[in-house]
Amino acid sequence: MEQVILTNDLSSLAMDLPIRTGASSSFGLKESLIKQLLSSLHKHPDKRNVYGYLIEISAFKGIFSVMREIIENDAVLRNFLKDQLQDQYFPFEQTIRFLRNVLNHSTSSGLALKLEDYEVQRDFILSPKIQKTNHLNGAKIHLDFVYAEHIPERKGSKHYGIHLCLDFAAFKPGTPLERLVKWHDLYLLSELCFNLSQLADAKLKALKNTRKKTESPLKSRTKTIHSSRG
Repeated sequence: MEQVILTNDLSSLAMDLPIRTGASSSFGLKESLIKQLLSSLHKHPDKRNVYGYLIEISAFKGIFSVMREIIENDAVLRNFLKDQLQDQYFPFEQTIRFLRNVLNHSTSSGLALKLEDYEVQRDFILSPKIQKTNHLNGAKIHLDFVYAEHIPERKGSKHYGIHLCLDFAAFKPGTPLERLVKWHDLYLLSELCFNLSQLADAKLKALKNTRKKTESPLKSRTKTIHSSRG
C-alpha cells in the first residue's frame, strides 16, 4: 500500500476519517491533515515515511515481545517450538530475545544499541555450559531456518526461509540495529513468528481433540461399582 501512495498522488481522495474508539466515542483524522500527508509522501518518495516507520517498529516490537513471553512463560508452546525447530530453536530464541531487548529499550529513531541490550545475553551465550550444549565456538549465533526442513506444510520454494548471523562479541553501543539485521529480515522473522503461532494452534488443537476421542470410549465403558452395606 505504501508503494501505491509513493507512486501515485492520492491526496485528492482524502476525506475526514472517524476512527471508532468505543460505543459512543471516536477519534477523527481531518481531511486537511490526510491530504497534506499523502501529498508529501508522493512528492518525496526518497525520504523515510516517519509514520509508517513508527508503525513498523511498533509491530515488530509487539510480535517479538509476545514470542519472547511465550518462550519464557508457556511450557507447552515452548516445547512445541523446540520440537518444531529442532537445532534452530536456540538461535531462534536468542534472536528473538535480542531484538525484543533492542526494540523495547531504544530511545532513538535509529534504534541504536545499548550495552544493556546484549551484555547479559552475550555472557550467557559465552558460558561454558551453553557453549558445550549448543556446540558453539564463540558468541556467534547463526539462524539458518528453511521452511521445507522444519515446516513442510508451507508450500513454495524449498529454499525459502531466513538466514541471520549475530556476533554478540562484536556488538558495540551506538550501532544502529539496521547494520546488524536488515529491515527485510525483520519482516521474514515476523512472518515466521506468525506461521509458528498458527501451526501451534492447529496442531495443539488437533492433539487435544484426539485425546478427547480416545478418552471418551474408555469413560463410557467404565462402570462404577457401588458397595452396599446391610
